Amino acid sequence: MNAARSTTSTMFLHRRFNGTAHAVRSHLQSIEDLARSYNIAKDIYGDVLIVLGEVLNNIVEHAFADEPDGWIDCKISRHRTHFLIETRDNGTPLPPRLLSAGALPDTGTDLEDLPEGGFGWFIVHTLTDDMIYERLDGQNHLSFSLAIS
Repeated sequence: MNAARSTTSTMFLHRRFNGTAHAVRSHLQSIEDLARSYNIAKDIYGDVLIVLGEVLNNIVEHAFADEPDGWIDCKISRHRTHFLIETRDNGTPLPPRLLSAGALPDTGTDLEDLPEGGFGWFIVHTLTDDMIYERLDGQNHLSFSLAIS
């Protein structure tokens, strides 16, 4: 599985960690620290953090809701024009409706009427390209790219 548009890439980060909220926060901090050490502008790696925060937190909250021994494998490669991100986990399958274009939920008219969820996948779909999901051998495989502006 490869959502990349080119074959020349540099491995930016590859890590496997426990499927917990604490481990996700630690992983996101590692990405930010590494990006800063490479002097990558915040407007470039910021989208990576937003999208991965949504994807990884959804894995923890939903795919591992009944799975105490969950793990996540996350690989980030940097290409000339984009980042390629691949995640793999041993949680429950991703619901097919989340793979569609992602629309904003109906927000109503009053602030107190805003819905709890539905914004995350809209953000993911808005910021990413080439999203591919596969369920193979009891594992979820999700890959996508984010343009480097």
